Amino acid sequence: MRNNRSRIGLLAGLIVASLPAAASSDIESCPWGEPGCLLQGTPYLSSGNDSRDNLLRLLSEGKPIALPVQQPPADLTRSRDYYFDWHPQWDLPPAVTAGDGKSGDPLAAVPALAPQIAQLQLDPEPFTAVAGQQDERADRQVSNNLYSVSAFYAALLAEPTLTTEQRHQLALARLGIAQGVEAETGAELASLAQSFPANSAARQFADYLAAAVQFYLGDYTAAAADFATLAAGEQPWLAETAGYMQIRTALNQSSANSSGEYGDFDPDKIDQAAVSDALARAQGYLQKWPAGQYATAVNNLLRRIYWYQHEPQPLAQRYEAVLTAAQQGPALTQLILEYDNKLGSQYLEKPRVTAIPDAPLVTFIESLRAIRPGSDGKPVLTQQALESQKPLFEQAGKGAWWHWLQHELWFAQEDYAAVTAAITPAKTLPASDILAFSEQVLYGKALMQQQQWPAARQHWLTLLSLSKEVEQQQYLQAQLAATLVFSNQADAVFAADSRVTNLRFRSQVLKTRASLATLRQQAEHGPNAEERTIALHTLLTRDLTEGHYADWLQDKKAVAGITPPVSGEDFADVNLSVFDWPGTGAESGYYCQPLAQIATALSQKPTDGHALNCLGEFFRTTGAKVDLWSDQPGNDALNSATQRKDPPGQPDRQRYYQQIVADPKAEAEDKSYALYRAVMCYAPSGYNDCGGAEVDKRVRKGWFNQLKAEYGRSPWAEKLKYYW
Repeated sequence: MRNNRSRIGLLAGLIVASLPAAASSDIESCPWGEPGCLLQGTPYLSSGNDSRDNLLRLLSEGKPIALPVQQPPADLTRSRDYYFDWHPQWDLPPAVTAGDGKSGDPLAAVPALAPQIAQLQLDPEPFTAVAGQQDERADRQVSNNLYSVSAFYAALLAEPTLTTEQRHQLALARLGIAQGVEAETGAELASLAQSFPANSAARQFADYLAAAVQFYLGDYTAAAADFATLAAGEQPWLAETAGYMQIRTALNQSSANSSGEYGDFDPDKIDQAAVSDALARAQGYLQKWPAGQYATAVNNLLRRIYWYQHEPQPLAQRYEAVLTAAQQGPALTQLILEYDNKLGSQYLEKPRVTAIPDAPLVTFIESLRAIRPGSDGKPVLTQQALESQKPLFEQAGKGAWWHWLQHELWFAQEDYAAVTAAITPAKTLPASDILAFSEQVLYGKALMQQQQWPAARQHWLTLLSLSKEVEQQQYLQAQLAATLVFSNQADAVFAADSRVTNLRFRSQVLKTRASLATLRQQAEHGPNAEERTIALHTLLTRDLTEGHYADWLQDKKAVAGITPPVSGEDFADVNLSVFDWPGTGAESGYYCQPLAQIATALSQKPTDGHALNCLGEFFRTTGAKVDLWSDQPGNDALNSATQRKDPPGQPDRQRYYQQIVADPKAEAEDKSYALYRAVMCYAPSGYNDCGGAEVDKRVRKGWFNQLKAEYGRSPWAEKLKYYW
């Protein structure tokens, strides 16, 4: 019965490990969507994933979009760098290679501009300087760029009533605005406008530039009045552009006083009257110019308008349309980020559980998020709420999405039998079908939760034979390894025909669950030097921590068989050279021989006080241990399977000191040093950093007093001033 309870406790870790933080996404050092910041979650649609990951995986199917997922190393059997979590190297700036950087022609991004500059008889040099300023502009100044300059020049060249000189003057004025807007710029444009005949196209173009300057300066009232006059005019380009600028002016006016206490944006301080004006003008623009040159921009502005208005339903419908339509990876990534910031973030504290009309995608993603546990530990999404969503998905032809939500909800509710009853094990696995793969993963996980180990093992093996995608294959290997460990068949991970070939997963099992016999086998006959090194380092450490000193002397001979030695930062945790410790670095005044001689002494007399103290010095000065953390993140269920209350290979120096102190035959030099080091185990924090269980402070006081009373003239008694 005790064993079953322990097993169930381990299995509970499967659920806990898959649950996310309450936030839309975890706090991250590598911002989602940035180049080099790859997807960190599992390769199936899980409520435990970052919602942005789920969206990107779902929406990229059937489109020419390459997912930003980690690429496998050249040989997965020799690398521990493929796992499902953040990688430290993702924080490093991308490598710069020859040919990187911007084009040598700063105007190349706006191909129409160069011939326009020539036609308008302008000097191209100032435009180069303007191009270099574009990345520094923000907020309303963002549109004051070379694209808008080119659009204005195109309108000048298309207007037949303008003279060559008028075009040139207006073009220079627009260049001046692009170079930077100052308070006096408006007065200069007013003077230019007065030089043109009243009611002429030239005067109207100059008035437009004056209105634009007012907009860029933040004088929205004056800008709105001038744009309104131009929008009612007869010049086609000015009328449409002014109509568009009326929307932007009203929208910017609505947020002019929306700064929070610390300068951050506060949507609750939006001027709702100005937002309503922006909405009316946007709808009017699209009615008048449904295929106008700014139609796409206006549709994009509508998302901000609905966000400002706190209208989740029309906002969700807008995101539904643009997310589904996106065909390019960078565009889709930016839309997902925008969605998560503007709409998804609204459901962090109070997840949405009701259907959003005409938005099955948004409903699906938010319902998946709502399967995460609430404050009571239960999924926020209830069965009743899920049932109410079913018509939406069926009407949209997305019934499969609803069924996936049902399966995930059952799993979160721990109704694993319902999951395995509803999903049919696959005989084939379609390529690039995230939903089909997700179902099969959940089926296997439900088998594991029911401790149906043979069936789970066979299921993972079947999927490994069906899947052709590297990411899926590696994830399935982790599940298979976890199943083998949970079912007490860890040694099967290292069988000749094992499908678990990822060195990270094998390393984790070697360090935590492999028997000494298996470690010895892999140290001698492992598939490559990297695995032999991990096995041998673990074996030698355990030989020492478990008191197999004669075995250590024999096992260490295998180091010579690993040539060349495995080294480098990636294998620093299993550096075999640590076992060549020469005895240096021990506490000054206490002499230690090399580690091999210490092991020899202990193999002959396990109670040798001096050798035990020196073994403690080896562990203290080198930090040698079986490092569990280096293989830990990103292995999904395998992390839970390999957890142990008392993992092997963890030094317990305190035990050595206690053994020496209790030995009546121990030499005074060794006993006094053991008392000193036993007290120092708790310096200065009061917590034990020597390994083993903490002892009561009264016991530590006793060690201190014994050292002072019995060995008061020893250097260790003189050196020790306190106990902790």
